[in-house]
Amino acid sequence: MLKPALMFGDKAVLQRDKPAAVWGEADPGSTVTVRVQGQEACTVTDDDGKWIVYLEPLHTSFAEEMTISSGEDTLCYTGIMVGDVWFAAGQSNMEFHMRYDADFEEEKKVCENAFLRFFDYPEVSFPGQTDMADYGKEYGFWRCCDAENLERFSAVAYYCVKELQERLSVPMGILACNYGGSSAMNWIPEEVAERAGDRHRIEAYHRSLESMDTEAYKKTYLANPGNFRTDQLADPLSDLMMYGCSFEEFLNFMAGSFGNGDNGFDISELASYTPQIGPLHEWRPAGLYESMLLPCVPYTIKGFLWYQGCSDSETKEDAEAYKTVFPALIRHWRDLWKEELPFLFVQLAPLASWWQAEGTYYPITRAAQQHAADTVSKAYMAVTGDVGMEHDIHPKKKKPVGHRLALLARHYVYGENELLCEAPTLNRLAVEAGKLTLFFRNAGDGLYFREPAPDTEAGSRLNWLRIYQDNELINLSEAVITADGSTVRIESGLIKADSHIRASIGETPWYCVDLYNSAGIPARPATVSGESRGQVP
Repeated sequence: MLKPALMFGDKAVLQRDKPAAVWGEADPGSTVTVRVQGQEACTVTDDDGKWIVYLEPLHTSFAEEMTISSGEDTLCYTGIMVGDVWFAAGQSNMEFHMRYDADFEEEKKVCENAFLRFFDYPEVSFPGQTDMADYGKEYGFWRCCDAENLERFSAVAYYCVKELQERLSVPMGILACNYGGSSAMNWIPEEVAERAGDRHRIEAYHRSLESMDTEAYKKTYLANPGNFRTDQLADPLSDLMMYGCSFEEFLNFMAGSFGNGDNGFDISELASYTPQIGPLHEWRPAGLYESMLLPCVPYTIKGFLWYQGCSDSETKEDAEAYKTVFPALIRHWRDLWKEELPFLFVQLAPLASWWQAEGTYYPITRAAQQHAADTVSKAYMAVTGDVGMEHDIHPKKKKPVGHRLALLARHYVYGENELLCEAPTLNRLAVEAGKLTLFFRNAGDGLYFREPAPDTEAGSRLNWLRIYQDNELINLSEAVITADGSTVRIESGLIKADSHIRASIGETPWYCVDLYNSAGIPARPATVSGESRGQVP
């Protein structure tokens, strides 16, 4: 019995320039030999039949074979490439398939790339689930990038890694490990989440178990085919959610699927179709850590791409905890891989509401994400203040997001030191009678405003910017606002000298930034204040 880990197969991309881990199972006490690129590494399985070898660093290659043998069993994998592998993880906005992307049809025409590969780990919620249903038709193998396979790629990861591949001309792989609706707590051990401050949800989960008939729960859970996500793109509910239906359309779908076929579906009945969070559910503490993340460790990778946070913004307590839980996740993942790998992540996009979800606490989560970028080594954040959708939690234009991640990677990971990759950042202001000047870092060759839509009023166009004078919000609808170099000037008779001014960008759940630097990156959320001309916070 020779069974390598799921990621090893035909057309796999192996990480270059690092010791490459290869592992799996075989008969206890048997010898396993791995051969690739002229190397041969051997080991003996332990009492449980587990084995792992570390190859010497592999060099970039566009065509390799790898054989793994044990006793009379030999597996030969062809079409192997050696380049860079990016681990893409998070919840639905990272899972978001190219099928739903606004530029999908155009991208299909130009996506053919033999040197870009994609591996999607099956979306399972408990260990051993892959043995209970057929996930192998759509998941658990490497896909080449072409018009047929493109719809299954993570859109954010695809746009990012495509740019890197074209820039560097080396093979690139995306190892995707994501699950819609997941919180950070689901992706780390329970004790790590608890130490980091997510104790309230963990305690609530364990209280719910006290009154649960776990055997009956497991029987019911396993009998529900909806808990086996063997093909996300064959699920009509996924299409409904990702294409952007209204909550009323969703209720009508639920009524047709579970009710009596009319439109009188009672929202109170939704709970009866929502599985209780128990020992097999993906939202339990460490649920996805155990079922999806650990099976991918220690596949050798270049770094992480992360897009998550919506599910940690449902309550104020959750959003506040993210300030410590998110850095704990980054640290623990690096500990698993035994390397301080670069961690590139996406800040939550603006949102007012979607279905029954509200963006009320998004500003708190965004501040927590900014804190991680400011304090965690090699953690870099892409901003999305211009590509959110007011009433859709799944923004449909992922190309700008992927591009901004690629800029971060090109600068911080691949050494393009002169490349501008950070967002314009408000860092000080100056006040005088009738004029306010805002100063920005990361302006590049100069700030500019995107052309507004016809008949757009300044006040509505600048919904991302708020100016408070002595704690009173100033009406900007009549102001003259211009961008020049690294400054934005606001001219208004309402601005008084010697007053206290506070300027805030992106402090509301929903906004749309139209101020950019020369790299086309929008201004990030920030707040500064000052008393008079020349004074800074």
